Amino acid sequence: MSPKTIFASVALVIALGSLEKSIVTTPLPIIGQELGAGQALTWVITAYLLAATAVLPVYGKLSDMFGRVKMLNSSIFLFVGGSVACALSHDLSALIASRVLQGIGGGGLIALAFTVIADSIPAREVGKYQGYISAVYAVSSIAGPILGGYFAEHLSWRWVFWINIPLGALALWMINKNLKHLNTGRKSKFDWKGAGLLMTATTLLLLLISPESTIDMGVMGGALAATVMLLIWIERKAKDPILPVRLVFLPGYLASVLLILFSQLLMFAVLVYLPLQMQWQKGMTASGSGLVMMIFMCSITAGAYFGGKQIAKRGYYKSFVVVGFLLATLALWQLYADVLLPFALASAGLGLGFTLPALSVVVQNVLPARDRGIGMSLFGFGRELGGAIGVAICSALFHSQVPTLIAEGSEGALAHFDSAILEQGFSLIYAGMAVVAVVALVMAVFAMKAQSLSCEIARHSVKDK
Repeated sequence: MSPKTIFASVALVIALGSLEKSIVTTPLPIIGQELGAGQALTWVITAYLLAATAVLPVYGKLSDMFGRVKMLNSSIFLFVGGSVACALSHDLSALIASRVLQGIGGGGLIALAFTVIADSIPAREVGKYQGYISAVYAVSSIAGPILGGYFAEHLSWRWVFWINIPLGALALWMINKNLKHLNTGRKSKFDWKGAGLLMTATTLLLLLISPESTIDMGVMGGALAATVMLLIWIERKAKDPILPVRLVFLPGYLASVLLILFSQLLMFAVLVYLPLQMQWQKGMTASGSGLVMMIFMCSITAGAYFGGKQIAKRGYYKSFVVVGFLLATLALWQLYADVLLPFALASAGLGLGFTLPALSVVVQNVLPARDRGIGMSLFGFGRELGGAIGVAICSALFHSQVPTLIAEGSEGALAHFDSAILEQGFSLIYAGMAVVAVVALVMAVFAMKAQSLSCEIARHSVKDK
């Protein structure tokens, strides 16, 4: 089957997963007003992200054992079922619980889609499609808030969730029509204890770094430490652990997971806080700041597309990671100095776009067939965790300069607050992110080793099965 057909079959799955993260943001105030929600309203978004991130590695491991298509079907069914439950919710508690169910399904969408691509397209060639993947992400990120606002204003906010039914049905049809050959698995006993502890540790970590969490940090930190120690003990005894230690020793794998975490950390820092600076400090409208941010999104897509094409043509990837983080470092310095904003956004987007295909091909290239599901899922886990950590770090840096009581006020209050103090908060964010970019640059130079990219796909051996 041609790579284009494979990609077309999972593109809608990727779009579903990325669209759901942004489509709820615009109608959120209307949802809160209709359901009588207060400060807990933000958990409508947080609950989905927590559940989706926590189950990522579990889907990967199960797909290694039972096949990709079976787990993709399960993921889409849970996602659509959660969407129906969200659309029928009549109070905030029911909506949050439904979002958890939706997140449990949504966590497998993007991770398994990338694993399907890795199963079907050689590492040397997969870079060609990273630009298209980034385009799907960009279109979904832009279309999400627009669709959410349209549904809330002209139909009902419940259509934010109803729309997932026809899209999910179409995705199921395409997957089962074109990807039946990807149901190969291997016999093994699933590590349920390790999976449960891993999901618990992930949830505790995300709650610990989440600005919305109101649980005592000391209690949560202690629970996280105890869970991690118990997880290590269980995994050392497991016959087929959910976190295989052998992955750490694959050349370039651990470095790639850490670097994709840094890449997404920097990306979300710019995506979330630069629009806030343009609106709160510089007085721009929401639509005006959105148009400026289009430069960043388009540059990411262009960087991923060009980088992927060149990697497929020449087989070199390390230079794109190094140049990518170098451009990101220079761009963050420009944002800190507040000079040439459009050029800084183009440079940052291009640089971070370069890192996406380069790091993906390294991971795909070194993973054996038996561990491809869990290996790709942990790579995706690093990507999701990077975004959450980035937002949390930026929030802490911003609040260290801008008083918390003021920062929690209304948008109008912030817009009329002393711009000098707001500038200090945003400048500290960019300075901190520039330091992170330098750390990533050093790691890319010294921790990544150049290796030849395979032009073939590793298959399961008889022993694996």
